[in-house]
Amino acid sequence: MAEYNITVVHTTSGKETLLAVEEAFSVASVLEVLAESLHLKDRFVLATKENKILDPQLTLKDAGVAAGAVLLLMPDPTGG
Repeated sequence: MAEYNITVVHTTSGKETLLAVEEAFSVASVLEVLAESLHLKDRFVLATKENKILDPQLTLKDAGVAAGAVLLLMPDPTGG
């Protein structure tokens, strides 16, 4: 499976992270990598630039995340 890059913008800090992903990766696995690399303590979600929260159970392909996509990493609005 081919890798491609996506950009994730941390909404609270403005920091941008470039990730190499595969379309079979789950949204949850991407969140885990971000939580570990950014040392996140709170619960976060990934959303599109239109603020549509991505279902953690979906693969990136099923969520419609393509090469070059920009996603937002934001605190979980449900409070978790």
